[in-house]
Amino acid sequence: MMAAAVQHSSSLAGRLAEDLLRAWISGDMDKVSEELERSSSIPTGASDTGEQERRHLLRAVAERMRNCPDLLEEQGGNPVVELCVHLLGHLVSLN
Repeated sequence: MMAAAVQHSSSLAGRLAEDLLRAWISGDMDKVSEELERSSSIPTGASDTGEQERRHLLRAVAERMRNCPDLLEEQGGNPVVELCVHLLGHLVSLN
């Protein structure tokens, strides 16, 4: 169900959100950690204010996910994780 929400995005923030979402769906904690690092370190400066806001949101979501002890628990296990995953899906869908 969540895998269907993953689609290609043209923005850097969208592509990184997509990569993080795919890693989370895979359940591979090493890959999730790698993508969290990439998303957390995205430069927030962009010429487009919409992209700049997406980058700020992505960094905030990645930081919040990084601090979740039960990040890979089954769906419904942690409402914070569910919210983060929902926001990632939203970032992917924005172009």
